[in-house]
Amino acid sequence: MRHLMRTVVYESGPFVNVEYFFHPDLPADIGTIKFWFQKKVFFVIVKPDDDSLEMTEEKIDRVLEEQGYKSTHMSHEMPWKLAIGNHVRWIWTLKNQQNYLDGLQFEFSDNVSQKSVIIQLLAIASRIEIKTVH
Repeated sequence: MRHLMRTVVYESGPFVNVEYFFHPDLPADIGTIKFWFQKKVFFVIVKPDDDSLEMTEEKIDRVLEEQGYKSTHMSHEMPWKLAIGNHVRWIWTLKNQQNYLDGLQFEFSDNVSQKSVIIQLLAIASRIEIKTVH
């Protein structure tokens, strides 16, 4: 996953869109998030066996739709609309006390003088929660 994190930061270009995929049995719960950048697309998923997060470049959106996931674009919603057009400057992995990777934190900004947008993705009971850091 570290290689993919470096790719997102150094090679993906500006952030252009984000899409949530909702669980078929739990229509209010986000199971996967698709991130579009100018040059790359990647997904963050909750692994069902241990409720940890994983990043992948595999094009899984068609598989998700075949499994009954419903999707919606969220670029116009907070906090994403503040990040659109910016590059990812940093990505952090967050591990809990049991050493599960159950969080990712993204810092969006084009330069050090610009106020950054920091968004956390947390795996909680097979869903992804979105938090902002101030």
